[in-house]
Amino acid sequence: MNMKMENIKQRLTQIWKQLSLYTIIVITLTVGICIGYYYDFIKNSLTRNKPSSVKREEVTLAIDERNNLLIVKKSDGTYTTYQDSVGYMIFNLYAKNIWGQAANPKTQTTDVK
Repeated sequence: MNMKMENIKQRLTQIWKQLSLYTIIVITLTVGICIGYYYDFIKNSLTRNKPSSVKREEVTLAIDERNNLLIVKKSDGTYTTYQDSVGYMIFNLYAKNIWGQAANPKTQTTDVK
């Protein structure tokens, strides 16, 4: 009876070792496949978009019927749409700039002696 118990314990430990080895292999393969599948998504989400600048002569600013800001390229007519809040912010910046120029005009002063 004691020999049978020892035999069963040895077989169970061998089965447990093989089962754990195959489990580790399957988990490793699954993680590798998941990383490979989502690699482009992860890579693109971690990169930062560089801001682009345009010259005022190259574009026209417009507002559509939903108050969204449109920046239209004069060369080919393509445009970029921004939310209305961006349009309001840019309008306020332009208005403050124009108001500042109108409130403090640069005029020549002559000294009277």
